[in-house]
Amino acid sequence: MLLFATEFPVNPNQGTSSFLEAMVKWVGGSPHTKLSLEKLQEIQREKNTSITVDNESVQSLTVTAEDLELAGFRYGKRDHDLNWLTTIVFSKTSTDAWVGIRVECESQHPSARLPSAKKPVVIRTLLEALGGANDGPLPSGDHAHYLKNDDIDLAARLIQGEAGCRLPIIYVSSGFQGGYILDPDRLARDLSGMAHVVVEPNRPFSVRLQHEVDSENVYGGTVGVYWPEGGGRRAFFLGGEYSNAGQLAHGIKDEVQTALANRRPLDRCTWAYVRETASRQTILDLRASGSQEIDQYIKTFDQEIEAKDQRLQDAEKEIKRLRNELRILESRAGATSGRLLKPGRERDLYPNEVLGIVLDALRDALTRIPENSRRHHVLESICDANPIQEDYAENQRNHLKKILRGTSTIDAKLRRELENMGFKISEDGKHFKLVYQGDDRYTFTLAKSGSDWRGGLNAASEIARLLF
Repeated sequence: MLLFATEFPVNPNQGTSSFLEAMVKWVGGSPHTKLSLEKLQEIQREKNTSITVDNESVQSLTVTAEDLELAGFRYGKRDHDLNWLTTIVFSKTSTDAWVGIRVECESQHPSARLPSAKKPVVIRTLLEALGGANDGPLPSGDHAHYLKNDDIDLAARLIQGEAGCRLPIIYVSSGFQGGYILDPDRLARDLSGMAHVVVEPNRPFSVRLQHEVDSENVYGGTVGVYWPEGGGRRAFFLGGEYSNAGQLAHGIKDEVQTALANRRPLDRCTWAYVRETASRQTILDLRASGSQEIDQYIKTFDQEIEAKDQRLQDAEKEIKRLRNELRILESRAGATSGRLLKPGRERDLYPNEVLGIVLDALRDALTRIPENSRRHHVLESICDANPIQEDYAENQRNHLKKILRGTSTIDAKLRRELENMGFKISEDGKHFKLVYQGDDRYTFTLAKSGSDWRGGLNAASEIARLLF
């Protein structure tokens, strides 16, 4: 069973010798291996190598053809009732170089439960030894990519799947008050070789980006996983399934890892491709030398056919998997066929704002509809299926009244409180001007020196009426 898979670009200035050296370092550096460095170094001297020691085995195959360098490496290990096989392929052309990694595990007992997959240490080994390279406009590696204020076009292309990346994009949006709900740099390290972590600079950037991508961008602190070539997205946010940043990051990693394992690999980064290319190159070499060794021809042809059969079997498995996935998606679509609402161009200015407004409107409608009517049953079902754990709007209303009650001007403490709520404050003659979440449609004025102690409370009531 395939537990882990990924492909990522590496520095094309490196070749098969550097790759094989990294493989020796990876296996030989493990405290659990019985394979000696002397044995492992055979793969650096021979094009086709097979080594077995006790419960471990290593196989390597290197091919050099016109404008192409290939090296395949397989490391197998039997651990109690489990057979592990890690396949790593280095593929270099005249323009780029990629590495493909696949980890499989089979049990000798059908009832045995396979362990969950972990990110292989060999990814870090390869990135350190070979160095990352560009995947579209983004470099592969273990660092987050922080967008600048003038990177709107780049952000739009990444979200819409038009940037030419193969790895998925993890888009970390800015919170309503700035900051992020998790550590982007740590997430980038955890997902190195698997995804690009892209970080939004600030909340105004999100508002500008919304118009460029027709509201497809996540916002307000939400983290979105975007797949290449418009393959869709999934949003992750605190609340409900994820109560803290650690759980949220774990959920994102699981999502990416599962999707990568289910994605069809790059053909050039598979073991079958290395074997097929090696067989083809041997045939060409024999023909070029005028060899009459018929048995060698037959053996080589057999190897090429076997490699092609393996690729055909892999393709048939992929077709079967895609059919099953399609049936699942179709069933989900059928179950949610009533979801006809599009969110429109208005975005949340605070968590769950739009959902809360819609639910309030539906609950109000319920009071004017006969209880046993179909309309009442449908609206009641929608309200019950979309609970909001925290009434953010009510909390904001109460907090605004609390901090403005009895005030006649805005001092330093009150300014901080209002800014923490999302207001931008500036002075305009005899008044303070408050703009909520950078949206000029929601601009309010407060006198610098109020004559009535009730003025602050009245202002709070008016602002809350229009905003919350």
